Amino acid sequence: MLIEDESIEVAAVLLSKIDVKKAATMLGQMPGERARRITYAVSLTNSVTPDAVDRIGRSLITQLDDEPILAFTNKPEERLGAILNSSRSVTRDELLDGLDEADQTFAAEVRKAIFTFKHVAERVDERDVPAILKSVDNDTLVTALASATDEATKISAEFIFANISSRMAEQLREAVQERGQVGEEDGEIAMAEVVTGVRDLAQTGEILLKEGVPA
Repeated sequence: MLIEDESIEVAAVLLSKIDVKKAATMLGQMPGERARRITYAVSLTNSVTPDAVDRIGRSLITQLDDEPILAFTNKPEERLGAILNSSRSVTRDELLDGLDEADQTFAAEVRKAIFTFKHVAERVDERDVPAILKSVDNDTLVTALASATDEATKISAEFIFANISSRMAEQLREAVQERGQVGEEDGEIAMAEVVTGVRDLAQTGEILLKEGVPA
């Protein structure tokens, strides 16, 4: 793997800069202890300059000017939260537990930044559900709904059914029934894609998410 031989600080900056899905894949393939150390190191990258990123092979955590040009436009907890959003739940839970041990304050902020399928019912406005459905491929949506069988995700699935037309809800329920049992990995991928659709709409201002609470 690209970052196996790099320092923890370099790996943290690299994960912060690449596509979040690729970053989530990298984290999932790392040994647990190294992955936990890297996720914590993300909290130390808020003052890294573009020049430091360009020279990623050198030391990245340095003393900076009073008013530096920052490499990142969003906060460390937001960047790490976005990565963990695309991680498998087992990976996400393990890394959050590790963050709790390293820095409870940072871990709490990361939890606030995390938005997964189970948060749909808590943070999406009822009126925005039709827009979300339009942004997601129908097969992906059906797979996500079919896999939402535990207590937390089932609430979000029912929230979606309750805030669309009765005809569309009936069609979706029939499709879910036909889809049958969904594998854990396929279900998590589908739910992550639904969440990506929600976040994309929020970032473009098409919908407004309610204030998040710790996961």
